[in-house]
Amino acid sequence: MKSVNRPNVIFVMLDTISADHLKLYGGNAPMKNFENIAMRGTTYTNAIAPGTYTLPSHVSMFLGKRVRNIKMLLKNPVKNQKTSTDPLFLKNKYIKDNDRTVAMQMSHLGYKTSLFSNNPFITESTGLSTGFSYIRNIFIENKLKYHKTTLRIIGNDFSRENLTKLAYGISYLIPKESMDNMYLNLRKKLNRKVCNETGAYALDQGAELTNKIIGEYLGRSFRDRHFMFVNYMEAHEGYPTNLIADKEVSQDRWMYVSNIIDNSGIKILKKAYEKRLEYLDVKIGELIEIMKNNGILDNAVVIMASDHGQAFGEHGQLYHNLFPYNEISKVPFVTARYLNGKQVKEGQKIENPVGLKSLYNHILEIGYGKMREIPGSETNNEYVFSDHTGMLDVWDMSLLRRLRHRSKNADLLYKTKLRYNTFATAVYKGRYKLIHYYGSERNIKDEMYNLQNDPKEMDNIIDKNRNIALQMLYANRN
Repeated sequence: MKSVNRPNVIFVMLDTISADHLKLYGGNAPMKNFENIAMRGTTYTNAIAPGTYTLPSHVSMFLGKRVRNIKMLLKNPVKNQKTSTDPLFLKNKYIKDNDRTVAMQMSHLGYKTSLFSNNPFITESTGLSTGFSYIRNIFIENKLKYHKTTLRIIGNDFSRENLTKLAYGISYLIPKESMDNMYLNLRKKLNRKVCNETGAYALDQGAELTNKIIGEYLGRSFRDRHFMFVNYMEAHEGYPTNLIADKEVSQDRWMYVSNIIDNSGIKILKKAYEKRLEYLDVKIGELIEIMKNNGILDNAVVIMASDHGQAFGEHGQLYHNLFPYNEISKVPFVTARYLNGKQVKEGQKIENPVGLKSLYNHILEIGYGKMREIPGSETNNEYVFSDHTGMLDVWDMSLLRRLRHRSKNADLLYKTKLRYNTFATAVYKGRYKLIHYYGSERNIKDEMYNLQNDPKEMDNIIDKNRNIALQMLYANRN
């Protein structure tokens, strides 16, 4: 493959960032380095994540497939708990050996491919590293030291199941009227212990080490043509609430979503989230300087996006892997062109909905030398989809199922988790958005919004727009 004029491609994943939280998109959180890149580059103001959590979104972007068409992601995790455990202990591969990932394709086109992952999902164990010739699982290198007894028990099927049976047996020694408070106190202690063991209260979640490793890597491979993928996890929960408040703040989202505890702690979680964004932005600036100093930006396309957003109380939701309202589905997406170490001024804004799934094809177009940037014409797709493929957080479902008859709070948590295990799809077309829920067992009705007039999705207009909703629903089925 002739390599003249084919740029390096740097794909930076800012994991777990909701667009509407950023000042660039009208929110409160400033990210000045990111904003400076956006001002001179191309900003997509309505970029839509393919899925509602890391795995489906990354698989979709790496394969160019819609999430609902990736069969291995469509299992019911509540019914398959023993093969779908907590994300720290995944046992399933989500990309097959013969799948032609974007990294594999770029490697065949003569690019040196490298993966720098701060995410437990983006590893060899899930198949998401397929096609990368140089792989650094920085999450494992940097965070494995934290994974002590509690997490190992949660992640081990045999240990977890036997511990669940033991806990349930002991519960019969406790009066039923005391079960609620005792269960909640134990759950709070477990959540605090997990946060401590995973280093959740630290500001840095691997970005500093990642940048150091990238600098060393580029220093050894200056003359190569690069396709690099970098995943930063600073915006992911849990959060350094210790920097915001002296008191302990629960980071157990199911306690909030089930309305077992009040929402006062969410404000602190959001402020801690914004602290992480501020820190991450510094590291983005450092990354750009590292790439400039190593000559990678003499001819390069830089893509910065997020795989899903993050909710902080909107629509009664917290964090992600929940229903695809905009706080979870709408993500930041910026592209930039660099020549001779300087960013080429474009200053474009693309306002109609854009699906990040299409990045697969556009990266390959650059790899083939057919284009030197991500085009604004990417927005020609009439419909854009974001699929919620059910709930992932199932580690405690067995215990909740047993305790629900003895504890009203356990019953409430169990029912809430079942509700969010309902599959759902957000369909975008122009200013309209349809949220379609599959199956009727949860008794959840479809929703439709005019995002131009109602960007916060508060006024369900589906009853007044049945014909448009049916057209969007039909497009979803094709």
